[in-house]
Amino acid sequence: MSEYRHGRVSRPRRPWYAKALGIKHLYLSNLMCVLLFEGTVGLGVLMALTELVTWWVVLILPLSVAAMVKLNDLVAGALSRHG
Repeated sequence: MSEYRHGRVSRPRRPWYAKALGIKHLYLSNLMCVLLFEGTVGLGVLMALTELVTWWVVLILPLSVAAMVKLNDLVAGALSRHG
């Protein structure tokens, strides 16, 4: 951490998905963020087009995956403090 403060090492840029969710304890690569966001939107659209689900799933699926990722981050943070 001190290397970042003194400017010896540049901080890696975090993807916007991790910034938007406020992820602190998990490392999400760019590929993982694309799969989590755009993949769930694409899956929701595909399922809605095949009429397996209603069009609400296109909105609900990415939000529910984002909630699970945030919950996973909170659990990882709690376990790192106590473990």
